[in-house]
Amino acid sequence: MEQHSVPRQITTFEFKLIGFMTLRQFLYLLVFSPIALVVYYLFPIPFLNIVFAFLVGGVGLIFAFVPIYDRPVDVWIKNLYRRLTKPTQFLYKKINRPIYFLNNLFFVSDPHRTTAHVESQEKLNAYLAGANKVKTKDNQINKRKQIISSLFKSHINPPGTTTKEKQVIKQGAVNKKLPFFTGVIKNHKLIALPGVLVYVKDVKNQTQRLLKTNPHGVFATFRPLPAGEYFFETKDPNKNYFFDTIKVKIEAVNQKPIEIFSKELI
Repeated sequence: MEQHSVPRQITTFEFKLIGFMTLRQFLYLLVFSPIALVVYYLFPIPFLNIVFAFLVGGVGLIFAFVPIYDRPVDVWIKNLYRRLTKPTQFLYKKINRPIYFLNNLFFVSDPHRTTAHVESQEKLNAYLAGANKVKTKDNQINKRKQIISSLFKSHINPPGTTTKEKQVIKQGAVNKKLPFFTGVIKNHKLIALPGVLVYVKDVKNQTQRLLKTNPHGVFATFRPLPAGEYFFETKDPNKNYFFDTIKVKIEAVNQKPIEIFSKELI
């Protein structure tokens, strides 16, 4: 049977300087022996200078000749330092930019517009589904549409309405009621959180408004508040997310929505 030589690891081979002593071991002895001698002569107490000198020399002998699991002590210390200073948590941040012709295509700055778009889309789908099921009543629907359109075209006042009420109705139809302030609540992954309670408290720690986010994480109030600083205390009824109490300055007109993010648990 043909015999083959066992391959050896030659990358970790160390040159033998004197007998079995390598150059690394010789350098450790060369460094710690003078230090032990200096400790022996400079330490003022007679007995303790011998003890400290032997300790320093023993450290040099341990670094030079005592391995731990076939690894030198200096390798263990180096690996320990790397393990303690190396980060243990890594975060992935996607920085891929969208294609140039898709920039600002789906960007909506107002979260209320996003909510209205989604709700109108759902209502339209429900209406189309109902219209497909009720095909036998098309004639009645057309008649109703004609009656409604004729009512809109004719400027006939409803019974019992005065000119002032007519002006109020026209102003209400033209000027839609906008919310006093709006906000959105998200977690640390920028996902909207529905069903979260928002306590709006004044400086005296009295609750002025109690709001709740909709399925899209948006909360709003139509009742105005006096201008000033308020504290927004956010609570999750399911206790899955936690939030910090923030101070917000409320003005007479609040166009920019308030953004609240949850705290990331480690």
